[in-house]
Amino acid sequence: MVIRKFLLVTWLLCVGAGRQCPSSAEFNLFCKLLREANYVMHGPVYVYDEDKDKETLKVMQVLHNATTKNMKEFQKTLWDMKDIFQEHSLPTRPENWEKAHKKMGYFVKETEMEVDKNRNLAKQVNEKIEAAKLLLAQGIYGDHVMELPKNDGNYMKVLENTSSIFNDENSASKSCGNTQEKAGKTLINDLFCVCVGDADDAQGPCHPNIWPPKSWGYTGSTGNWTQIKYGPDYPTLIPSFNESLHIMEQVCWENMTENNVKSENITALLEQYVSLIGKGNGGVKQNKNIFGHSTRSKNRGQVKECDGQQGNWHHNGPEKKNDKTCVDYTHNLQGKKYDIPWHNKFREAAEKMKEAKTIKVRILKKRAALLLLKTKVWAAYNREKDDETSNLDDVNLSNLLDGTQLPSFSPLLSYLSIFL
Repeated sequence: MVIRKFLLVTWLLCVGAGRQCPSSAEFNLFCKLLREANYVMHGPVYVYDEDKDKETLKVMQVLHNATTKNMKEFQKTLWDMKDIFQEHSLPTRPENWEKAHKKMGYFVKETEMEVDKNRNLAKQVNEKIEAAKLLLAQGIYGDHVMELPKNDGNYMKVLENTSSIFNDENSASKSCGNTQEKAGKTLINDLFCVCVGDADDAQGPCHPNIWPPKSWGYTGSTGNWTQIKYGPDYPTLIPSFNESLHIMEQVCWENMTENNVKSENITALLEQYVSLIGKGNGGVKQNKNIFGHSTRSKNRGQVKECDGQQGNWHHNGPEKKNDKTCVDYTHNLQGKKYDIPWHNKFREAAEKMKEAKTIKVRILKKRAALLLLKTKVWAAYNREKDDETSNLDDVNLSNLLDGTQLPSFSPLLSYLSIFL
């Protein structure tokens, strides 16, 4: 089912140019992962509306102060209370004030603690989000990223450190799992392994406009495997890694926008990624750990190694000489699972975002609890005023949410005028 979905996207990306791209499904996955990572990395922090909780607390404090026996303290807060007293008069029996004051004091203290807890929880949410952002940046650009790039200058500095981005900035063979060193150092490393490579006179396996830097070598311009050539027919060598990556990202965004590719969560995309490992070399009996060429139409058995060099299929077409442009995860396999460093970073980031979401739910529940406490304070205030005998334990969220209105009372302006 997953492969069929990718094949459809592949058709959308490649058939328009009259070519079948052997690794376009893989390229599409890289694009979607980059998009989801960017949504998180450049997304907003969590803004806790503390003022809303403080407003709830203030109303409770006003009602609490309204029942104090200390008239000096009462006068200090009278101005804050005047609006409330215009709709809800004071208890008319002073002997009930002490009882109401004590009950409301308990609820006010509990509310103050809950507001503090919400403030701390909101801080935890943002700590989780910031940790997720950094993990994603490290998964894309390397462990040398110690803080999320905040501007173009910082971003350029990150990209300049290609030795931390690639296993070997000068060799696709040493970066893509062909040697004893594991592949998967960063998402960018593996993207260039699958889509660029270092092959002479080879077609680009991922997209009709993205070519290896040594293709069309007779034109006199070739580059390092961390660069691309770009264009439909006579591609131009892009002079730097920074610009090459930028162009590949632009191709990603344009294709996804044009074809309305839907957003998916990072964990699901990583599962799809792993499911494609081994799909491009079905004719090989031994090495089943290669990622790339899942939509290769012929000679799949030729995909045996990933050194990025010139391949064996010499006929013109989208599969020309690119069967070694891939990434080999053989050395990443531990038991039945793949230990791919950038996957681990992305999974950890997804877990951090999940934890942040859970904490947000806790904040919402606590906010509902604050409203319940506010309702109990009103009940205590009005009960002692009118000598009501209802049990405060009967006041619950269902009362709060079913539209029940607390009784309204005529203003006690004559009483208030004593203090104004």
